Amino acid sequence: MGPCDLQAVLKTLPRSESDLARLLETRDDAAVIALGAELCLVQTVDFFTPIVDSPLWFGRIAAANALSDIYAMGARPLTAMNLVAWPAALGTDTLAEVLRGGAEKIAEAGAELAGGHSIDDNEPKYGLAVTGLARRDEIVYNHGAQAGDLLVLTKPLGMGVLASALKKGLVDEDGMMPAIEAAAALNAAAAAAMSAAAAHACTDVTGFGLAGHLVEMLEASGLAAQVELAAVPLHDGVLPFIEQEVYAGGLRANRDFFGPRVEGGDARDARVAALFDPQTSGGLLISVGAEQHERLMAELADRGVTAWTIGEVVHGPAGRVALA
Repeated sequence: MGPCDLQAVLKTLPRSESDLARLLETRDDAAVIALGAELCLVQTVDFFTPIVDSPLWFGRIAAANALSDIYAMGARPLTAMNLVAWPAALGTDTLAEVLRGGAEKIAEAGAELAGGHSIDDNEPKYGLAVTGLARRDEIVYNHGAQAGDLLVLTKPLGMGVLASALKKGLVDEDGMMPAIEAAAALNAAAAAAMSAAAAHACTDVTGFGLAGHLVEMLEASGLAAQVELAAVPLHDGVLPFIEQEVYAGGLRANRDFFGPRVEGGDARDARVAALFDPQTSGGLLISVGAEQHERLMAELADRGVTAWTIGEVVHGPAGRVALA
């Protein structure tokens, strides 16, 4: 669902003054439920239709994507439950491969597969409901960014564009395998580095694209940001496809909704458009104090995570992003 339609629906929900309601207001990645004075449960759910042809890779990517919300909050996954919508015509052997891919990622995360739910549907869908655990002082919210923070991104953009190109037969899975492997990679190591460096705020980059999720972080924090467009990493082949207008409708929806908050840059520039590309299992977007930036980059490197510093949080109208 696009951001405009989603916001319209959320506005109809009854309001409450609970902590969970405030997380909904700030659009955090997962729900946080206190368990006494020290521990918190962290819960999330995510599923979607296939973005690649391989059922095994689809399962891996969908599971990594669902687990990512737990990591973005600084928590550790405990249990995961499969969510399956499956057409009988596709057969159970294909479904078994999807579930095998998901189970691999659940095991890699150190979590336990705890069942799930399945329905018959005309279009295949797969994902997870995930429960994690963290100490209260380990939780990282999206509303904690501070002026002077540097913004660090841990995966390149463009998975949505490449998935659209795959559907059109303009690229095959071998040709986009680096992007597929990146999407299937867990954000566990990045989350551990973020915690070690005492980051102020975090979100993962998924369906609303980098621009959308950054805008949400800034709105929640009451701040603005400057982003160095040339510093934003992209997967190989993304720019030529955007220039050919090969991208998903989600990019247009994100640009229509979040675009007015993004200033500077040429709207016709493919690099600007890439900021709105909906990602599947994207990286973490971390807001870290300038004094801790070097440590964060070192912690990421020590864990084998490539990362890019793409901008800075500044004082200004809440949610505004200025491109340089």
